[in-house]
Amino acid sequence: MKLVTNPRIKKLITSILPFISVGLLLIAGETVLRLYHLARWNIHFFGGQLESMGDLSSLTLDPRLGWRATENYHFKGQRSNADRTTHSVDVHQDRNGFRMFGDVSSNKPRVFVIGDSITQAIDASDDKTYYAVLKQLLDVDVFAYGQGGYGSLQEFMVFDKYFDVIKPDLVIWQYTTNDLINNSHDLELASTINNNGMTRPYWVDGRIRYILPEKYTTRLRSFSIRHCRICYTILNRFDMLLAAADLTTVETQTSIDGPARAIFEEAARTTDAIMKRVRERAGSIPIVSFIALKGEPYGPEYEEALYAASRHNNILWLDVEAAIVRQEAEGMVVRAGDGVHWNEVAHRIAGQELADSLRNLLPKRAALPGSQH
Repeated sequence: MKLVTNPRIKKLITSILPFISVGLLLIAGETVLRLYHLARWNIHFFGGQLESMGDLSSLTLDPRLGWRATENYHFKGQRSNADRTTHSVDVHQDRNGFRMFGDVSSNKPRVFVIGDSITQAIDASDDKTYYAVLKQLLDVDVFAYGQGGYGSLQEFMVFDKYFDVIKPDLVIWQYTTNDLINNSHDLELASTINNNGMTRPYWVDGRIRYILPEKYTTRLRSFSIRHCRICYTILNRFDMLLAAADLTTVETQTSIDGPARAIFEEAARTTDAIMKRVRERAGSIPIVSFIALKGEPYGPEYEEALYAASRHNNILWLDVEAAIVRQEAEGMVVRAGDGVHWNEVAHRIAGQELADSLRNLLPKRAALPGSQH
């Protein structure tokens, strides 16, 4: 075998060997991960991280919404609570991604619930979500759609699509404190805890724009989401490490004297504009709103901005989480394993609070022709 003696060629080979090694390692890792997915969950060998995960993932990439609740998703197994205990859950999403879709031919009052991860409620069984409790207490037909990470514009787009199908008598709009971050590309770009690295629609200058909130890894993230599962996994772990290490997140810099205050105020105006569209779409149908997951690292300005968006657009504001916080202060475990989201206990409290507040607000529907009710 003839050895390479040309010093320039040897130097070139030496310089590219690390890249070849990394490339081969990635290919091997990608192959092993795809084989594991195929053997463990019967996920197709080909396809990207979120395009091929099927029933394993509660979200699916979507060209219009950025991502959507996976159709016909089902999870049955154990979920954890904040105190490390576990409970069994049975979670379904229907053929359109709804957690609950009532009967459009019924003469019961119809309630359309829209929100993000709190409403998607993957830590609660179908009959233990806050809107399932509401349905049981008020005898109404409930239509509930939620998706983790959604901002107000994505929620409006779902609301707009299904409003004429459902024809609700009442709308419940579930805010989360981080909606202000998710409604602003600039704030989301600067955040390490509220940026999932996926393209989403933003409301910018009166129109929808699709932007990936990343500065330096835009192409790599787009490629990994669609083509490279091992890359997606590595980037996801890297994001988690950054979030854990970041002590000066943009969420703490939006106070009256904070460096991100001007951007935050623009995000508040954007949120108000989106909720104006919600109000216009609903017409005379009453809308009630409540906010989930208050507190650190979000200052009071977040709640005030969401309250203002509701008040400006004739949307009734309810303080649902106050009862959850009181029970938590008394020692009740109300959080899921991540210490943030609601577990089934919190959902029960929220459902009872909503039912007590809405009992006299729901209109009576006229009996349908031929109905025995």
